[in-house]
Amino acid sequence: MNYIPFLSGGKSFNPRTDIPPSTIHGKTILVTGGNAGLGKQSILEFVRQPASSLPSRIWLCSRSLERAQSAIDDISAAVQSSGVNPDFDASSIIKPLELDLTSFASIKSAARTVLAESGRLDILMLNAGIMATTTGVTREGYEIQFGTNHLGHALLTKLLLPLLLKTARSAKGNDLPQPADGSPPITPEVRVVILSSEGHRLTPLSGINFDTLKSNQSSILTWQRYGQSKLANILFGKQLAAHYPDELSVVSLHPGAVNTQLFHPFRDIFSVDGGGWSEESGLGGDGAEGGGAG
Repeated sequence: MNYIPFLSGGKSFNPRTDIPPSTIHGKTILVTGGNAGLGKQSILEFVRQPASSLPSRIWLCSRSLERAQSAIDDISAAVQSSGVNPDFDASSIIKPLELDLTSFASIKSAARTVLAESGRLDILMLNAGIMATTTGVTREGYEIQFGTNHLGHALLTKLLLPLLLKTARSAKGNDLPQPADGSPPITPEVRVVILSSEGHRLTPLSGINFDTLKSNQSSILTWQRYGQSKLANILFGKQLAAHYPDELSVVSLHPGAVNTQLFHPFRDIFSVDGGGWSEESGLGGDGAEGGGAG
C-alpha cells in the first residue's frame, strides 16, 4: 500500500514477517469493508500464510455480494502468485457476507447469518468507513458518517457479542487446532479491532452533538461530523473493554493515512497520486469501504 508520509507515523510493520502464524491458525475472523482498501489487504495477509497456518473461516463483508466475490477472486489470485500457497482456493476459507452499515435491517440479517453458520468468532475487525461526505442520513435517519462509522458497527458488535463471549469462555479458547509445525501453542484471545482515526480530534469543541444525531447535521462541517464518528469509535472501544476485561481484547487504532479510495476526493489537497495499491501488495483496486484513512 502507499502511505502518505506527512500524515503517517508510528512503528513500521511488515505483515509478511510480523504476524506469527499461530495467532490466526484455525480462527474465525469477520472484517467489515473487506472488499476494498485496508479490509481487503488485511484479509489477504491473513490468508497469505502456509497451508498449516490458515484461519478456518473469514467473513468478508461488503454492501454488495458481487463486489465481495470479486475481492475474494483477487485475493485468491494474489496468494497463488505469491508462491506461499500456489494451490490456494480463497473460497474454501473466505465467505462473502452482504452488510450495509447504513441499514439496521441489513446488519441484523448479516449477524443472523454469522450466528447460524459459525460456532465461534475470534476476531471482529470493524474496518469499514466513510469520510467527509456530503450531508445525508442512514435508513433510520441518523447522520450518515456517525451512522456508518459508529452506530452500524456498534449494533453489529452487540448482535455478535454472544458468539464472541462464547468463544472466549469455551475452555478459554483452547478448542482451537494446535499448530502442526511445532510452533508455540495458540494463546486464546478473542479480539475486537476498531479502526478509528486521528481525525477524532476534529470533533466539535462541544463534543458529540447527540441532540441532532438523528438529522443530517448540516449545521456543522463535514470534517466535524467525521471527527465525532471517530471519537465515538474510541469511546465505544473503551467501554467494551471495560465491560469485558477478562474475555475480550479490544483495540481502537489509527491505521495511518493510506492512499485508498477514501482519500481520492482529497488528492489535490494532499498531493496524493492515484492508485491506492502498490505493486507489492498483489491486489488491484481499492474503495471507500476499506476505511483507508481510518
